[in-house]
Amino acid sequence: MVTAVSTIANGGNHVTPRVVKQIIDSKTGEVKDIEVKKQEGVISKKTSEDVLSMMKSVVAEGTGKNAKVEGYSIGGKTGTSEDGVNTGKYVTSFIGVAPIEDPEVVVLVTLYNPTGEGGHQGGGVAAPVGGQIFSEVLPYLEVQKEENEEDMIMEIEVPNLIGLTIKEAKDKLKELDLEIEYEKGEEEVLESEITIKEQLPKPGIKIKQKNKIIVEVQ
Repeated sequence: MVTAVSTIANGGNHVTPRVVKQIIDSKTGEVKDIEVKKQEGVISKKTSEDVLSMMKSVVAEGTGKNAKVEGYSIGGKTGTSEDGVNTGKYVTSFIGVAPIEDPEVVVLVTLYNPTGEGGHQGGGVAAPVGGQIFSEVLPYLEVQKEENEEDMIMEIEVPNLIGLTIKEAKDKLKELDLEIEYEKGEEEVLESEITIKEQLPKPGIKIKQKNKIIVEVQ
């Protein structure tokens, strides 16, 4: 299963697993590298990207959300199956890959007959274990954390727009990367004349850039 997901992560190229990377002779220092066996194009690059995108959705908003790690894009798939017929026992699993944009690690967690409080579903008991492993492995490998776009938006103080014309207010808000919203109509052509009598949020309130200031005109 790990080999199959690794093939997806490798853009459709299959790499035969190996346990030993190289052998070093302790007496002579001679190094013998173990050959990497690779088969290209097992699946198309597009199929690889499509599946990785779906796996990312599973962790972002699906059954694998318990594998999330702040700052990293992780893809995965949960699994739950019966261990035999009418045995009441289950095999539960989670397989994940990270980071999705440039995969470096594939992790498979398989639990046989889990009996804890989390139940026997892959998303409830296997995915959290996978997330814990990723949370330790990715920093160890020095994989760079992603910057949250929302966190990068600055928080600023709402300016006082009362008494300004719509045109003056628009110019002022543009400098602060804010927008204006008001009831539009014939007054649109008079933006340099009509003035603002009320605004929400009120002046002095702190909000994120890109937000709108709702105003009422005279």
